[in-house]
Amino acid sequence: PEPDRIRAYYRDRDSAWQDDMVGIVIDTFNDERRAFEFFVNPLGAQMDAVQDDVARREDSSWNAIWDSAGQINDTGFVVEIRIPLNQLRFPSGLVRQTWGIDILRFYPREARHRISNNLTDYARNCYLCLFRKAEGFANLTGGTNLRLIPTLTAMQTESRPDPATDPWQKDDANYEPSLDIRWGVNEDMVLNATLNPDFSQVETDQPQVDINNTFSLSYDERREFFLDGADYFNTPSNLVYTRNIFAPDYGLKLTGKSGNHSYGVLYANDERATFVIPGRLGSSIALLDDSPTDNVALRYRYDHGRSLTVGTLITDRETEGYGNTLISADMTWQIKPSDRLTAQIMTTDTDYPLSVQTDYSQAASLTGNAFQINYNHQGTHSRVNASYSDYSPDFRADLGFISQVDVRRLQINPNYVWRFNNSGFNAAFVFGQVSRSEDQDGIELEQGGTFGGGFDGPLQSHIETGVNIYERFYNGQYFDQKARYFFGQVQPWGGSQLRINVNAGTSIDYANSRPADVLTISPSVTFRLGRRFQTSLGITGQTLDVTGGQLYEIGLVDARFMWQYDERSFIRLILVASNTDRNPALYTFPVDRQSRSLTSQLLYSYRVNAQTRFFIGYSSNGIDNDNLDRLSDTDHAVFAKFSYAWQL
Repeated sequence: PEPDRIRAYYRDRDSAWQDDMVGIVIDTFNDERRAFEFFVNPLGAQMDAVQDDVARREDSSWNAIWDSAGQINDTGFVVEIRIPLNQLRFPSGLVRQTWGIDILRFYPREARHRISNNLTDYARNCYLCLFRKAEGFANLTGGTNLRLIPTLTAMQTESRPDPATDPWQKDDANYEPSLDIRWGVNEDMVLNATLNPDFSQVETDQPQVDINNTFSLSYDERREFFLDGADYFNTPSNLVYTRNIFAPDYGLKLTGKSGNHSYGVLYANDERATFVIPGRLGSSIALLDDSPTDNVALRYRYDHGRSLTVGTLITDRETEGYGNTLISADMTWQIKPSDRLTAQIMTTDTDYPLSVQTDYSQAASLTGNAFQINYNHQGTHSRVNASYSDYSPDFRADLGFISQVDVRRLQINPNYVWRFNNSGFNAAFVFGQVSRSEDQDGIELEQGGTFGGGFDGPLQSHIETGVNIYERFYNGQYFDQKARYFFGQVQPWGGSQLRINVNAGTSIDYANSRPADVLTISPSVTFRLGRRFQTSLGITGQTLDVTGGQLYEIGLVDARFMWQYDERSFIRLILVASNTDRNPALYTFPVDRQSRSLTSQLLYSYRVNAQTRFFIGYSSNGIDNDNLDRLSDTDHAVFAKFSYAWQL
């Protein structure tokens, strides 16, 4: 009714989720387990994703090659979508297809309205089960389905690891060709192959605060070879984390579904071995340089009717002196529309070389077991989730990302929501979490809970606040932790958004094993000027106080500026800065009084589709510490990449 209030901006693909948009979600196998999503904003910006209703995950990193266009007019907007059949997977050899379909429009104003051809039933613990069915598509075939994506990456770097003593060293220009092949063997089976897959520098990992943290951090996968069909390897636990495969020379992957049977086979080599060494109170990342590794993952899943899914997964990593094998079985049972049970059992065998045994105090050979069970009930207003997990001390999932072992954990999460049919206050809710964990010897590691509430209100606001009350064990003693937190976000106008996250209370100084008081404040703002320019600024500040004064103060700033000329091309500047001030007198070991870093990236990108793209950019990194008198560059690079998707 008010076309001038349409929220639409020129954006890069997969970034317009908060705009006005329309789209279609298609369950092509009509098994209510997996669906393809295609959305477009009023200016033609594309978004696509895979919906895995078994694992309850929506993965927007999946990319298809399809066409879209959009135009705003005097009465609203018009969108056109063209999806080639060879971008979908569907049953082959059927005279007549039956697909589940959800046709959607999102209408964000004071509230974010969702308009669909299917009614939402809050008491059903599933999404795809709500879809109406479309029948027809007689004798459907995907046609020739072969895609070749040659890529050339060029880079020129200059570096000096220690600015105080090292001269600049200019490396020779490096040219790296690569090739990705995607072959649709038939409508429901895809073979992927890659030679020298490119990690690229288009997207930088989101900065995270890693000080006073005992567990390793994980990051998203971005390489196309590993993204396509990644959902075929999903299990309740994160057992296939492909960022562990650092620099493969080649890889093969076959994924498909035939009737009730789904399968996935993945093989990739690697020039080195990288894996998590988990413990009961923390984890480390181990690295075996000059250790070429073979990596294998085998996945099979059987779907019985609409309610039961069982599967198995085998992973293996091997190199000289090192090996890790995992075997797992999992089950998801939709007991009734509102109740779901998930379970998984796992066993592993691991051999470590002498360097890992020495550096990380590990045994030469380890055999470990683990299991987890989860029960989820979803009612019209209430939701309760209960889970129990048990990981033995010697369990290792080196192709996955499991950062804690030697632990048994029981956790219960009750929630209740009230919904209101107006555009002012849409919902109010209360939530809780009660958990207890212990190691395999019965020593309590953690006990306590989280309790809070909040509401969804005007200007698409979401407010919640609560308190965390825990007793935690660390390094031979118990610490009482009580912290209050607040989270709020609001969209005061158009595509702009304000967010803030505050956490304050008692904590642990893990580096020195003593009580501490922590204050973390993380505000962020996204601001749009017109339909083409966007800037975002995120700041994280944290202080940790102990007896005697302030142990450290850290600040992290992530600033991004983007000019999106149209839905295909943009220029972007990213600046990520961190500054840490410490009091060395309060540490039990030597530390720098100050450490700073600055990372910058300037990038121009032109994208024809998800796989045909050209970009050129410049990046630099700088540091400052007690040995330097100013922020000094350690390296800079000029890089370019060109990839082209040949569809045959």
